[in-house]
Amino acid sequence: MKPTASTSSPMTYSPASSPTPTIDPKAQPAVDAYLAYMNASNSAQRKPQALGQDFAPSADYTKYSFDPERSDFSAFIYQLSSHGLKMDGDPGRSRPEVRTLDLAAKPHPLVVLTDCPTPAIKWDAHEGKTGKDVSVAPPSGTVPSPYRTTVQVINDEGHWGVSKITTDASRRCSE
Repeated sequence: MKPTASTSSPMTYSPASSPTPTIDPKAQPAVDAYLAYMNASNSAQRKPQALGQDFAPSADYTKYSFDPERSDFSAFIYQLSSHGLKMDGDPGRSRPEVRTLDLAAKPHPLVVLTDCPTPAIKWDAHEGKTGKDVSVAPPSGTVPSPYRTTVQVINDEGHWGVSKITTDASRRCSE
């Protein structure tokens, strides 16, 4: 029997997060993994590590991700590091909603989330040594963020993690 899709209201994350009544309890571990991934990936962007260096525990996004997302984000982090850049500011807050829940999916149980985060408050690239803002203005005609994001979270051997994130930058989230 295939679980039915469920939806929820936006949920915020805190380190002592407890199940949210509006999120299907079966999807809660996947939502928690996504929120932990976002917190860790934001920390990793604040202090990007060079290839081969270990991340601080709070920035170890690899604990909450699988390929292809893990590899894609690792490439981004190493690119920041190799250019001596880091991100500063407030990236906004995730507000995930469960779109589908399929615990019988093959090869892995799957939860698909949508996220329309709060707008970032000055989340920009800076030179690591000088702190100089090196952010680049978006191309003319670009729709301002935040953008709706679709997130695939899978369970592999009892461990939930983000496997794919797709952002639709052609349209802004409805707020």
